[in-house]
Amino acid sequence: MLRPLARWAEELFPGIRRRLVDSAAAESLRPVLVTLAEWGPVADQAVPELVTTLATRNARWACDVLGSIGPAAAPAAGILDEFVRGVTQPPRHDGSTLTPIGVRRWHGAQNAAWAHWRITGEPTVFMAFLDGESSRGLGYADLGRLAQLGPQAIGCAPAVRPLLRSPGPWTRVQAAYAWWRLTGDPEPAVPVLLAALEPLRSGDADEPCRAAIGYIAEIGAAASAAAPLLEASLSSDRRFPADLYPAARAALAAFPAGTAIGPRP
Repeated sequence: MLRPLARWAEELFPGIRRRLVDSAAAESLRPVLVTLAEWGPVADQAVPELVTTLATRNARWACDVLGSIGPAAAPAAGILDEFVRGVTQPPRHDGSTLTPIGVRRWHGAQNAAWAHWRITGEPTVFMAFLDGESSRGLGYADLGRLAQLGPQAIGCAPAVRPLLRSPGPWTRVQAAYAWWRLTGDPEPAVPVLLAALEPLRSGDADEPCRAAIGYIAEIGAAASAAAPLLEASLSSDRRFPADLYPAARAALAAFPAGTAIGPRP
């Protein structure tokens, strides 16, 4: 219910901040934290409570909120750095105690690394985390967040390339986007994204398909082979998820003039 109410944040935050204090370690707080992460910088009033939440089993979700807030969450930067380096660790998401520090990386370390970069604007901590993940093949890395770094993370490109052939469609799509963002080279990425659009032919649009449409819109002309299928989907009588339509129109608008095959609804 809170997600569309960001414009009324000023009125809502007294209650939200009380909830963050009263339910700091409760699993029921997680949907609230997910919503605040979507609100982004609007949630900056809650930074003191979110810093406290970093000491609970909801720390991973609090990291996401702090990162989405950005520079206003600066009081959390030191704690996040320690999480990434393994100097300190919060409880597990189920409340259990972690293995001794240095034995196993905290499962939310990437969330903390990403948040540290978003808050400080300095990619060193995030890149150090990714360098460690690259040595293991990036199998557990959040490729979407890696993609946000763009060319700064070019050193991760060799580890991303094999993931274009991953058996999982979501991983393939995210790897294709990350490859393009890191290298600027659409050639290996576009065929993967076009293949992800195939469900549209049968009137379906799963999450990888819809994500691929958004990435195709960013790539633009190099992915214009998607135009016929996107046009057909927009003019179809089938009902697709609502977020498909603006993404498909944005993609078609990014293609060269004359690429589209018919009038857009």
